[in-house]
Amino acid sequence: MNNDAPGFRMVYEGAMRDGIYGFIIFGLLAVVTTLWLLYRKNTLKTKYLLLVIWGIFPPMWFVIEYFFIFLPHGVKGSFAFFQYGQDIASKLWAAVFALISIDLYKSNEKEKADKKAEAAAKEI
Repeated sequence: MNNDAPGFRMVYEGAMRDGIYGFIIFGLLAVVTTLWLLYRKNTLKTKYLLLVIWGIFPPMWFVIEYFFIFLPHGVKGSFAFFQYGQDIASKLWAAVFALISIDLYKSNEKEKADKKAEAAAKEI
């Protein structure tokens, strides 16, 4: 049976499936929390921390899931659907990482402009 056939979309079974679904929910909550922190806790330290976290943990997860979860526990014949799910997740990760990077760059530029304006005001 080809598990990548239309209508059949299962990569894991049983408790493993439930655990992965829980992790997906955790990931979506992490995205929401990150966006909240990015715009509410407007400090460079917070933004650098978010950049480091999003730069390290999601790529590590992709590797861990493939080698240590999917290969030993994945449903036979479901690789294409697994790959599709990883592709979607990696695009979401890249979008969040880019958003944090752009916001951090914008904050750095604003801080530099504020320091220049402050120095110019002191000279007057």
